[in-house]
Parts: sequence; structure tokens; C-alpha cells
Amino acid sequence: MPITLQIEAGVATVTLDRPEKKNALDRPMRIELPRVFEQIQDDVSVRAVVLTGGGTDFCAGADVGEMGGGGIADGMARVEILHRMMRGIIHTDIPIIAAVRGVCVGVGWSMALACDYIVAASDTRFQFAFRHIGLAPDGGAVHLLSRNLGPIRAKALVYSGRFVSGDEAAALGLVSEVVPADEVITRARALAGEWANAATLSLKMSKRQFAAAETQSYEEALAAEMVMQPLMVRSEDFREGTAAFKEKRKAQFRGQ
Repeated sequence: MPITLQIEAGVATVTLDRPEKKNALDRPMRIELPRVFEQIQDDVSVRAVVLTGGGTDFCAGADVGEMGGGGIADGMARVEILHRMMRGIIHTDIPIIAAVRGVCVGVGWSMALACDYIVAASDTRFQFAFRHIGLAPDGGAVHLLSRNLGPIRAKALVYSGRFVSGDEAAALGLVSEVVPADEVITRARALAGEWANAATLSLKMSKRQFAAAETQSYEEALAAEMVMQPLMVRSEDFREGTAAFKEKRKAQFRGQ
């Protein structure tokens, strides 16, 4: 299966490993990926995730060779499989870092935008190329892009179907940081290691707050805090963090 999972020192590394096709997602990969993220979600030892591509590319999107054909029911099934894959990433409440280089196209770009943090090479080639093959965007592309850019600039990228470099993506606020291509994986894993040693229960709850904020009013956000914060102050991480602060030492968090 061209998806690999490695778990080490609290960090899960998920690799799209089909480099001969620039990690284009075929049907088996789209089916397997949510299973991998479900496994990660259920593993209490995992405290941070890196999502990347094998070889020199992140992901060339869906495998065009599998597109078309079949009837309406088959087409709906393909889209549902794609949506299940995207939900697997979006609904994982462990912080996810996308390590992106080479091409990052179509649903590959959606996958990166679904992560919490994007480390990209300056010469990465991002693109939503749907107009070039006569399709509307999928994988939640318009939602994810509009959420980060606003509709005016999002439309400019989708309607043009042009490439966006890693440097331009960073200037637009679509990338968290830019590094040389040969440093992308190293930087992403170092950052994941830092997160894995942090108060990861706090990061999980923060991620849930960000997810809820998309549809919440301010008062609803405050109401959610009334439930969440009293639980957090009973956590081992909170006790350790406050004790370390008082004792002027580095906290040793366990994610509990």
C-alpha cells in the first residue's frame, strides 16, 4: 500500500508513497488514508503528526487516469470516498504539520490546507487546476481556500488555475513557513517533536476551539470555554505546567 505510517517518540509520520506518480491519489490510497488517521486518532501515544509525500513531491492531486467512466452512482461513490479521506484529516484533533515540496495540486493542496501548519519549500508549485480539466473544485477546496484568503482572492486562484510558489503562498498567508526544499522534512519533524513534548492536551483542545469557531458566535465560544476550561485545570499537564512555572524549571508534559 503506497501509504506508510511511522510512529516514533510521539510523532506519527504519514507518507504518501507513490513517487513515480508524484504521489497522485488512486482509489486504494483514498480508502486507506482515513483508516491511517483513525489509527492515529485512537493511539494515545501519538502527540503530533507529519503528513508528507515520498520522493520530491507532496501530491499531484487525484489520479486523473481514474477519473470519468461509470454511472452516476459510481461517480457519487468516488466523491464520497474522497470526502471520507478529507474528513479523516480534518477531524483528527491531534495537531498535523504538512511538509510540502514539489507539486501540491488539487486535492493535494486541500489536504495541506486541512492541516494545522504548513512547512513548504520556496519553490513548491501549488495549484487548483480544476478549470483545466473541466471540473468544479472538490475536497472542500473552495471552503478551505476562502476560509484562509477570503472569497475575492480565492476566486482569483481557482478561476485562473495558475501555479502559486511556496514564497507567494507564504505571502498570501497560505503557508506557515518557507524553508529550502532539502530542509522541509527535517524542519517539519523537528517542529512535530517540539509539539509532542508540549502540553498536547492543551493543543488538542485549542484545535477543537479553532474548528468550532468557524460557525460559533462569540457567546457560543464563551459558553464552550465554560465547559472546557474547568476540565483543563484538572489535567496533569496543567498541574505540571504551573508547578514548573513556580519552581522555575522546564515542564515535563505527558499529554494527560
